[in-house]
Amino acid sequence: MTKTRALMFISFVSLATAVAYAQPRLQMPPEHNWGSVTPEGAITNVQSVKARIPIKNIGDKQLVITSVRPQCGCTTAPIEKDTLRPGEETAMNVTLNLPAGSGKISKYVTVFANDSVGSHVLQLRAEIQRPIQLSSSFLGFNAGVAGQPTRATVTVNTFVDRPVTIRPVPLTDGLRVVSAATMTSEKGKPVTVEVEYVPTKKGSFTVQLKLETSLENYETIELTGYGAAAEAKSDGK
Repeated sequence: MTKTRALMFISFVSLATAVAYAQPRLQMPPEHNWGSVTPEGAITNVQSVKARIPIKNIGDKQLVITSVRPQCGCTTAPIEKDTLRPGEETAMNVTLNLPAGSGKISKYVTVFANDSVGSHVLQLRAEIQRPIQLSSSFLGFNAGVAGQPTRATVTVNTFVDRPVTIRPVPLTDGLRVVSAATMTSEKGKPVTVEVEYVPTKKGSFTVQLKLETSLENYETIELTGYGAAAEAKSDGK
């Protein structure tokens, strides 16, 4: 092989190797944390947090984002552009709907692309701190017996710098408030609402309770109660 041919062969091999190793590479942050979030507005409205997540092609070949899949329906994440040249950037606009309760939440969004990794996961974090918190989103009644009273409780805690009055109002016939008719909750000092219900027959039952409060945007909180009653035993059996 002559020197010229040898150089041509080396150049061809180098070019083929470069082409073989040329590939797209998606770059995006692995996590977005909103930190502590205090939702504003009425609890009955849809409340959410938003973020614009940057995505960049740091490879040397065209990147194609084939799909974006949020973990659940509480999250949307439309992407501004799905095809990126080498060095080009776009963004994913994330909206996370907040739950009615308080506490830490963690969700995921998976981005699929034509790079060697294939799928990239973005973790979404936030800690929800509502000004009023309930120990449960429903009333769970003790195991009951038809014709006999059974009870359920829910604890209410407030985190505002003023007293909040709470008045439980039964919405179901036969549901009775056992605790005080009106209570006052101070910051960090929970109060307990207790109700009683007499199921009329064997089987499952559902009741409705409304909490009226003096806290702005939380004037009305509706709770559903669930329970089951066994059949009452006849005398002598």
